[in-house]
Amino acid sequence: MQLPHSKTRQVYTEQIKIVETNLRDATSGEKDDALLDQVQKRLDTLAKKYQYNEEIGAARYKMYELQALVHYFNGEDDDALDFINQAIETRGESYARAEKLKVQLRTKAHASTNADPTTMTKQERRKKLIGLEGWLAFFVVGIGLGIVLGIFNLFSYPSTFSDLESIRNQSPDFVSAIMPALEFELIMNVGSILLAIWLLFLLAKHQKFAKSIAIIYLASSAVFGLMDYTWVSSIFSNFNLSSDVQSELSSAAGDTGRSILAALIWVPYFLVSKRVKATLTK
Repeated sequence: MQLPHSKTRQVYTEQIKIVETNLRDATSGEKDDALLDQVQKRLDTLAKKYQYNEEIGAARYKMYELQALVHYFNGEDDDALDFINQAIETRGESYARAEKLKVQLRTKAHASTNADPTTMTKQERRKKLIGLEGWLAFFVVGIGLGIVLGIFNLFSYPSTFSDLESIRNQSPDFVSAIMPALEFELIMNVGSILLAIWLLFLLAKHQKFAKSIAIIYLASSAVFGLMDYTWVSSIFSNFNLSSDVQSELSSAAGDTGRSILAALIWVPYFLVSKRVKATLTK
């Protein structure tokens, strides 16, 4: 007479053999995705019934092993590694089949790391976070808009300098004080535009150097913006100015604040982002 728990284990073993056979059929020759989906569903059913059944004991490792193989054949290598490690833990020791799968996963990961992104499919590049997408795409769009806005603002300087020259006789001290600050601001804006254009070029080419240039661009925008605002506001505070000028100063303060906030957000992003590391490789 068989004890109840022996019968349970026998049923479990028979079901595992069926799933194992189905998996072998699904992956022999050309992969049968429909049959592989059925294998996954059967494993899910087995897991619900036996995953926490102590009567099965260490033999439950086979469920994890088969699940690891399903993930492996589906190209989900991280999940495959997690499940085969769980199989080893459940079994209580490593074994040849598990070690063989782990070697295959490591070899595949090494080959994938050194693969040429240009030979990958679009789906493979997205999975590996390669490309100007996600938050990196948002940054690129922001830089592009910043270039357009910066160029547009450059056209306002000739009229500003002309207006200052027209009031030099009435306010010579103010004009003499503000002119160097505006010239510094103009040089700063031109340099920022040129640096941003270079940065976009490097990003488009996936150059590693783009990371350093991005950090320099963000940090310099924040630092020079703060310097410019501090300089101009100190000049304005020494003169009795109209409300319109004070409003322009408030707007400049807002621009400076946004530059500082952008640096605080994007500099850490470029330092730790997996997409940046995977994309900027040339």
